[in-house]
Amino acid sequence: MENKNFTSSLRTWLNNIPIQDPIDRYSAGLLQAVLFGFIAVISLATLLNLILLQHSVSWQIILIQGMVFILILGVSLALLRRGYFHSSVLIVTALFFLLETVAILVEDLRAVADTLSFFTLAIILAGLLVGRKALVITFALSVAVIVLSIIRQQDVALRRDSIIIAGNFILLNGLISLFVGRFSLVLRTTLHAALQREDELKKEINIRTQAQAALQQSAARLEILHEIDRSLISARSPREIASDALIRIRQLIPCPRASTTLFDMNKQEASFLAASFHKPVTFPETPIPFKEFGQRIIDKLQRNQPWIANNILEDPQATELDKQLANESGIHAWLSVPLLYQGQLIGALNLGRGVGQSFSQEDAEIAQDVADQLAIALQQTNLYNTLQMELAERKKLISQLERNNAELERFTYTVSHDLRNPLVTIKGFLGMLRKDMQDKRQDRVESDIERIANAADKMHNLLTDLLELSRIGRIQNPPEEVDLNQVINEAVESLDARLRSKNVIVNSSLELPTVYGDRVRLREVFENLIDNAAKYTGDQPDPVIEIGTREDGNETVIFVKDNGMGIDSQFQTRIFGLFDKLNPASEGTGIGLAIIKRIIEINGGKIWVESEGLGKGSTFCFTLPDGRQDNK
Repeated sequence: MENKNFTSSLRTWLNNIPIQDPIDRYSAGLLQAVLFGFIAVISLATLLNLILLQHSVSWQIILIQGMVFILILGVSLALLRRGYFHSSVLIVTALFFLLETVAILVEDLRAVADTLSFFTLAIILAGLLVGRKALVITFALSVAVIVLSIIRQQDVALRRDSIIIAGNFILLNGLISLFVGRFSLVLRTTLHAALQREDELKKEINIRTQAQAALQQSAARLEILHEIDRSLISARSPREIASDALIRIRQLIPCPRASTTLFDMNKQEASFLAASFHKPVTFPETPIPFKEFGQRIIDKLQRNQPWIANNILEDPQATELDKQLANESGIHAWLSVPLLYQGQLIGALNLGRGVGQSFSQEDAEIAQDVADQLAIALQQTNLYNTLQMELAERKKLISQLERNNAELERFTYTVSHDLRNPLVTIKGFLGMLRKDMQDKRQDRVESDIERIANAADKMHNLLTDLLELSRIGRIQNPPEEVDLNQVINEAVESLDARLRSKNVIVNSSLELPTVYGDRVRLREVFENLIDNAAKYTGDQPDPVIEIGTREDGNETVIFVKDNGMGIDSQFQTRIFGLFDKLNPASEGTGIGLAIIKRIIEINGGKIWVESEGLGKGSTFCFTLPDGRQDNK
């Protein structure tokens, strides 16, 4: 593993040549290999010569020559490693050229014929690494040095040999120069084309990589949007819908804070519907004015544009809420997109990030996709809930209408029956009265007049009760705080005569609550219930009426309990009906309990009776919710 790491590091170091031109960089790599090769060969040759000639006087010269060559090549290598490619080529080429030139000028051409390859090497390096111009110059200089050597040669025989050597050199190196020049051109052209193709492939790979990444991101985005669709459909309340959407959008757009705000354009207020944070935090439960939320944000959202702030503290219009969130929660970057339904702004989807984590236009587009779905889901849910409330209210109205119709039928029957009887009685006794007056039967006249008066009183009482029943719900007294203890005392005082006549004892709790409602009607409720209990004491020798309260779950139940006749279970629901009298011969019109029931229901309560049966007394129970809640 260590050898592999070392090899990899060495390869990286060798390839790390700071040259911008790709062809020169490849040529520099080739020259670097040549230089390392020459340094290795010269070092090995110097070492072998030192070993073989260690007792010779010339070993010092060999050592100095080797060190000079290595130094020159090292300088060239150092320049190459720093990016000075052409300087390095020039040094190496000049080194070979100068060495061979000095050798030719010092010795005759025939003596150094074996070393003319240095000229050849200089020509090849110039042609391959620099170009055709450097190739021609190097070849021309080499020929000039050789020709100069021939001209300087005085010996005819040596001159002839030098001409032959020069001819061979010029012919051979001319061919090499032609080949190297052509090969260099083809090589550079090929390298250029290959490098260009490599760049194109890299660009194509990069484009495909980006396209693949965009496709994967788009697929993930669509999947999360589908999940949002499914969750919005399954949600039951606007808060559930918004909360689930915020969790999903934080997967699409990573951010530590997300919230949904609803706007009341009439009241100019914003309220937070739901929020999703990376840690528990609090947010305002009550509506806040647009000024505190940021009127500039509202204005931009109304134009169906996202609002982006990458550093809220640099915004001169930053609100105190913005500064508070920046200082306490570290939220400095904001993105708000509008929740629009049928072109109307109903709210905003808000995302927050920390310092230096700005939002992009792509983030705004993704957030807007979610916001559009969220706005539709919220409005559909609100419409559905409103429809359900309207349906429930309609069912309630239908039920009330059915009860009213049934009551109207009973009323029609009563008018046609109970009112007809007194009229028949009056008409019948008027005839008898006329006859008795003609017969001068004074004793019968008085009896006839009394019967007519009783029938008229009965009709009057019935009409009075019907009128009272019709007024309940139409004519109401202003609601007020009512002390039930005081109301009960007044009711008992008004019924004192009946209670004394039947020796009825009334025990009332001292802890009755203070309620909010119609004082006159509530007194009427207690008067009717107490009077009803006193009326049906039956054979009870010690009649007692108890008035108090009890807790039934979250409700306070007020009761009026007696130990009188009691009510059979089959009649306990009928007694609150209009004109339902269990004993037709009893006094009264049979409307009293119907009046009580309507008063209680008008005040938002309910009433019922509890009795274990005949002879076991009755308990009338009712509830009275706080009427102040309905007046807020």
